[in-house]
Amino acid sequence: MQIDSNKAGGLMALGSFERLSTVPFQRKMKPAAIKIYQSLFPGCKLVDLRGQGCKVHVLDKEFGIDVLLHMEAGNWISIQEKYRENYYLRYGDFTQEHMNAYGTKHESEGEWFKLGAQLYFYGWANQQETGFEKWVLLDIVKYKMLVAEHGGLAKIGTWRQNNIHGKASFYGIKLDKLQPCIIAQNTTTPILNPRPQYPQKLKPKSHLVNVSKFDNQRIPDECPF
Repeated sequence: MQIDSNKAGGLMALGSFERLSTVPFQRKMKPAAIKIYQSLFPGCKLVDLRGQGCKVHVLDKEFGIDVLLHMEAGNWISIQEKYRENYYLRYGDFTQEHMNAYGTKHESEGEWFKLGAQLYFYGWANQQETGFEKWVLLDIVKYKMLVAEHGGLAKIGTWRQNNIHGKASFYGIKLDKLQPCIIAQNTTTPILNPRPQYPQKLKPKSHLVNVSKFDNQRIPDECPF
């Protein structure tokens, strides 16, 4: 979630600290995310839309799109990302930001109101922060429909407030509730081909794409366009 530079200085202070404090971690984990995208979408090229300071791409600022994947077929896939430190894996939930600066005079709509990407990558780093111990890839349209079917975020998740950075409010949603929206996730069982070929008369038992942690694969160069 990018902070609107046109908001009052107090809101900038609340949000900017949170963003700046996580930037080194985001940069550290980005190559691991690129590995995963390359394995799920072979031949794709990545364009990162996140800017620095007030230089924010409109797709990121208004629609929460962090990354565009340029596919070999010439089309695009838009992705929202969230990398979490290993500590938070113990909670086993997906956190959906709801309001920024909750309870202050600078309160404003958060990420939930700007989910314009097609997919949501959500991953927890391993303890060494060299890769993701666990990650899921959500279909955002299915996710929104699932929340609506449950009667809203308050019905499917647990409300919390971040009192450390930015005073944002969010809902923690257990991963088992999001299974209908998960189109890919990692597994502890090594699988060399992330998109295996099944015999003609057989069907996969699950709609999930199981892939390994890709520790031995080369990190591709980022597309500069």
